[in-house]
Amino acid sequence: MFLPTACATLRMSACGIVSSMRYFQLSRRFFGFTQTFKSKSMKIAVLGAGGRTGTTLSFFLKHCSLIDELAIYDVTPVCHVALELNHIDTKCRVAAGVPGDEGLKSVLQDSKIVVITAGLQSPDGSNQNDILTTNAQILAYYVLNVIKHSPRAIVAVATSPINQLIPMAGELYKRYGIFDYNRLFGITTLDCVRANTFAAEILGLEPECLVVPVIGGSCPRTRIPLFSQTQPCNEFTNEEISKLTYAVRMAEEEVTKEYNGMEKASVAMGFAAARFCMSLCKGLQDQRGVVECAYVRSCVLPEVTYLTAPVELGPDGIQRHLGIPPLTNYECKLLGEAIPIIKNSIRIGETLALGPRVTSTEICPTYHDDCDQEISRNLRITSVRPSSCSPS
Repeated sequence: MFLPTACATLRMSACGIVSSMRYFQLSRRFFGFTQTFKSKSMKIAVLGAGGRTGTTLSFFLKHCSLIDELAIYDVTPVCHVALELNHIDTKCRVAAGVPGDEGLKSVLQDSKIVVITAGLQSPDGSNQNDILTTNAQILAYYVLNVIKHSPRAIVAVATSPINQLIPMAGELYKRYGIFDYNRLFGITTLDCVRANTFAAEILGLEPECLVVPVIGGSCPRTRIPLFSQTQPCNEFTNEEISKLTYAVRMAEEEVTKEYNGMEKASVAMGFAAARFCMSLCKGLQDQRGVVECAYVRSCVLPEVTYLTAPVELGPDGIQRHLGIPPLTNYECKLLGEAIPIIKNSIRIGETLALGPRVTSTEICPTYHDDCDQEISRNLRITSVRPSSCSPS
């Protein structure tokens, strides 16, 4: 069974692989350093800027002092959005591409980061297979244009369902021989934003002061907020952690209910996507210690080839994988339940790109060294000792 091995690998071990200082000081086995370069002119492209999420994202990015140019595009005209954004008195210039291949080309050329928010939402009563098929076609169209016009751009996808679409996009890159594992992200920042907010209410702290890592995937049954790893403190009871986890997992459904089943959390998603994009900008400028959780190609858990986990960002996207911090028994149980769902989602996504008769070549290596054997002899998962909390 994968679970004892995975959970044992994730705990604090006597071999010194995992440090207890902070959740992002983890096993160096999975650290992957990339070639670095500093970005001089920061151009960001937003594809799907006509939707609520894309417009909100563009609004927040216009305020970012790190961005020199914001290029927006949608299949319907977004010139009015660009005009209004340019009235905001910040240095970032906003340009809109006209619908069509030439307009999309002008938006993508010289872009350092491409954020894709285009796609259908999945309100209550909708056919999820139809949503997946449609959004896969939309994402494939944009990804192929990114490959054509800006192959070195970092691509961050907010189009759902993330669990399936990121593996599909990865296979499309591989088809053209230019896939870079470190430059493709599924944005899961909204889960972290919600976890921070809900945890702050319990602790009596400001949400901006908290960091709650979220691992797993991007659907309710696979997202796993690690409240035991909340920084700077994690003084929660087991009952509070259970309720907080449920709140994070079901937050999207609660918002959809408030919209009478017709909308999703597009405004909050726009904010979360903007925060993630700003972190990418900081990484491109070689700022140190920029850490975000994202759904990426990863071998942190050998059982799955894609996973949401903390990564440190740098000039080429992922500077290094930070693994998964020590898990409590409860969190390990949630991870065990999520892994089969994530594996199936990956398979579906790869099939969308390759067809049913072709199998992806993506695999993760398994390790059998002395340290692994020592870890396996002790399968006990220990909770991290809570640090003191001081309400603001």
